[in-house]
Amino acid sequence: MIIPLRKSVDFPVGRLSFLEWKGRERAPLIVFAHANGFNANTYRVLLSPLAERFRVIALDMRGHGRTTLPTDAKLIAGWRVYRDDLLELLRRVVGSQVLLAGHSLGASASLMAASRHPAGVQAVVLVEPVLPPFRLSFRGSLARVLGRQDTMLPRVAPARRRRRQFESREQAVAGFRGRGAFKSWPDDVVADYIEGGTEPSDEGYRLSCAPEWEAANFAVFPFGLAALAGRVAVPLTVLHAAQDSSAPKGELQRIRCSNHEARVLCVNGTTHFLPMERPDIVRAEIVSTAERAGML
Repeated sequence: MIIPLRKSVDFPVGRLSFLEWKGRERAPLIVFAHANGFNANTYRVLLSPLAERFRVIALDMRGHGRTTLPTDAKLIAGWRVYRDDLLELLRRVVGSQVLLAGHSLGASASLMAASRHPAGVQAVVLVEPVLPPFRLSFRGSLARVLGRQDTMLPRVAPARRRRRQFESREQAVAGFRGRGAFKSWPDDVVADYIEGGTEPSDEGYRLSCAPEWEAANFAVFPFGLAALAGRVAVPLTVLHAAQDSSAPKGELQRIRCSNHEARVLCVNGTTHFLPMERPDIVRAEIVSTAERAGML
C-alpha cells in the first residue's frame, strides 16, 4: 500500500499542511477535506486504497492537525474561510483533473468551493455534508446575539468540554476508543485520528484542534448550502447516513431539485461517521463519480 507523505504550502499568514499519496503518474487528483475536529490522517484507511488509481491529497483544515493558519473565531462565520482555504490550495496544486471530496464540515466546504467553478474540478463527492435547515437559522442567530450558543446549539457545549491533554498518545487512544462519537469507529481509525491530531506538549500530548475552535465551528454554521448544488456543473454525488445524519431530508430534496443530475444515496446502517463505518462504499462512489466525469 502506498504510504502518504506529509507536505505543506505556505500562505501569506501561515502554512497549510496536507498528506499526499502519490499514486500513478498523471493520475487524476482527489482533494479531500475532513470533518470538524478531525484531521487528514483520520481518513487513511478510506483514502490509501484509492492511490492505486488516483493521486490523493488530504488537507488539515485551518485550526486542525499540523496546519498553522490563524484561528481567530471571527474568521469562521459561515465557514467561508474553509472554502477560501480550499480554493487557494486548489489554485496551487492543480495540475490535472480534480475530484473534490469531503466529510461533514469538509463536505460543506467542498460544496461551497465547487459552486465557485474552480479550474480543474471535474467531479464532487460529499459525504454527510452539514446542511442546516432554514428553520434553525433564527435559533442560531438568536443564540449568537444572546451569547447562549452553549445552551441553544446542541453540539457546542460537548465540543468545548472535550478533553485535550493526555500523558501519551496511547492514553488518548484508550480515552476515545468505543466512546461517544467514536463508538462505531474501528480501532485503527481511532489510532489514526490521534496520530494526526495530537502534538507534543509540556504535559505529554494535546489535541491540535483546540476544543474551543471545534466548538466555535458548531456555533457559526452556514445556511442555504443545499441551493449551491444548482451551481455545480460537474457530476455530483451526495452520500448520507440512515441515522443521525447532518443532511436532513428536506435539504437533500433541495439538492435534488436544484441539481437534477446529482446522485443522492442513503447508506443503510450508518451514522454521521459513515466514512469510518463503510469506507468501502465511499471509495466505490468516489470511483463511480470519477468514471461519470470521464476521469478514469
